[in-house]
Amino acid sequence: MFVSLAGEGTQAAISGASLLAGKQHGDTTLSIVHAAPGSQSREMFKAVVDESARAVFQGKITVDQVAQKTDARMMARALLLSPDAEADAKPELEIFADDVQCGHGATTGTLDEQLKFYLQARGIPPKEAEALLIQAFVGEAMDGIAHEGLRAALEAATAAWLAARN
Repeated sequence: MFVSLAGEGTQAAISGASLLAGKQHGDTTLSIVHAAPGSQSREMFKAVVDESARAVFQGKITVDQVAQKTDARMMARALLLSPDAEADAKPELEIFADDVQCGHGATTGTLDEQLKFYLQARGIPPKEAEALLIQAFVGEAMDGIAHEGLRAALEAATAAWLAARN
């Protein structure tokens, strides 16, 4: 995906999620160019990777010299559900302006066993506890979706993916 913020004060908020299992391979490539002053962008991408699947995220924020006062943030997060699962992330910043606030990051981890234990201690079965934690993880990428029908369809797709892994 390529996005150019070419008007002064333009804004973009982009999020996405991948649910991968088996031998699936998912690539996400994103390029954001801030080409005007005062622009703002927020990017959040999540990947849940099970079995021997692989998720790849490559994102780049470019801030042109004329794009002073830009505020840009990019984050990629992956949740590995299997020892054979793999997630690679390469967030990049290329900044040619000197009055900006920009940041990027990437994290990869596993389910929080303490949270899982907490849910189980309240009577929630292990698989259901895992599903709740995965839904919460992916849900952050769907929080900003204003269109109720789209959000409901994505939540249903997440529920179907979780049901298929049980």
